[in-house]
Amino acid sequence: MTQALKKMRDTSSAVKLAREIELIQTRLAVLSELESTLERDDTTLRAQRAAILLHGFGGGSRQSKIGPTSCRPSAVPSPTRVVYPGRTKFPWGF
Repeated sequence: MTQALKKMRDTSSAVKLAREIELIQTRLAVLSELESTLERDDTTLRAQRAAILLHGFGGGSRQSKIGPTSCRPSAVPSPTRVVYPGRTKFPWGF
């Protein structure tokens, strides 16, 4: 009986160990994929930065790939009209 329990325990330990190894391998694969994605993104960002610097200092006569229709909004938002409740006339009479 004790040998049967010991064998079951050993089998159970081996199964747990195999699951842990599989989990670690899966995590390593995910991390590897993330690392390669970050490397690609870093390379892309460096190329874009170089193109912006080249274009910004007049070093190139190429047209921008972005185009005029996709301009970024200004950093300062346009003024908004604030309406205060209760007042219908300006205090100076207009």
